Amino acid sequence: MKNEHPDLLGPTRDALNAVGVPWVIENVMGAAPEMRNPVLLCGAHFGLRTYRHRLFEAGAWDLKEPEHPEHIRRQTKMGRRRKPDEMGIYVGNFVGVDDAREDLGVPWMSREGIRECIPPAYTEYIGRSFIEQDG
Repeated sequence: MKNEHPDLLGPTRDALNAVGVPWVIENVMGAAPEMRNPVLLCGAHFGLRTYRHRLFEAGAWDLKEPEHPEHIRRQTKMGRRRKPDEMGIYVGNFVGVDDAREDLGVPWMSREGIRECIPPAYTEYIGRSFIEQDG
């Protein structure tokens, strides 16, 4: 069953464009058809122990997409703790909150926060990209 969500992407984009400052919108892979030139970030870009794909749309500046590394490591099966040679999947009622905190770089987060979070490495990449472009 697919969750029903209000369509806020277009109105948010319009509001941000009306303000006239640089902006970034984040969303999940399923939102790709509604996004304009989204950039894919993956945990493997940053050496994280999760793939956690997220899309980012930038406005009033140009966000570059890093080369997407090949997914060569197996992902943990849902409902099981991540093995040392696997990539974690942290959605729903996942197992291994401590592993998730370490793998995503979010030692302060609860399970609920982890399920929804954008890893700080993604935010740092976007911020550095903006500063380098603006500089």
